[in-house]
Amino acid sequence: LARSGKLDQDVISKYLANVVSTLKENNGVLHAKRYTDYSRVVLALTSIGVDVTNVGGYNLLKPLSDFDQTVWQGVNGSIWALIAFDSHDYKIPKAESGKTQNSREKLIQNILEQELSGGGWDLSGRSADPDVTAMALQSLAPYYSTDAQVKEAVDRGLKKLSSIQKKNGSFATYGSETSESCSQVIVALTALGIDPNTDSRFVKNGKSVVDA
Repeated sequence: LARSGKLDQDVISKYLANVVSTLKENNGVLHAKRYTDYSRVVLALTSIGVDVTNVGGYNLLKPLSDFDQTVWQGVNGSIWALIAFDSHDYKIPKAESGKTQNSREKLIQNILEQELSGGGWDLSGRSADPDVTAMALQSLAPYYSTDAQVKEAVDRGLKKLSSIQKKNGSFATYGSETSESCSQVIVALTALGIDPNTDSRFVKNGKSVVDA
């Protein structure tokens, strides 16, 4: 909504007030285990120009400095933390004593280690899911031209996405075609400089994912 330019100031104020209220009620904790909550809120606040290092007195990047907890819930934990850190070129805070210091390098490696054989990613680790694969590609896109390992994994992910695209141009997650799946793929492709409407790899029977 922020990027659309149609986000009402009243909505922004209410959202920020609710975030601050939630943080104060819970001593700065958004979720004890699921740290994608921090990543998502960091992205939302960044989009509206809020200093995420001081939200009601809390630094929302601080929990994400703990590598082990950030990746606890699976590959989506590392994916969204990396996207959040790179959304404003944020410096990763120093982790508390006894915690494993997080870094972009650790997050990238964690994502690469969870790539499936044959390319792509999935939360269950079985067969490539378009949503999770597209999210992974979004997180890795900034490193595509500078990291050979990333480039190879991204290229395999792109090949996998092309192979699982439906005949009508759409994508399905666990058997169901959804606009969310299509949207994640479009964001991933454009992050890599690929036109999802014209690239032959992503046009099936004359239909692109944008058509879908």
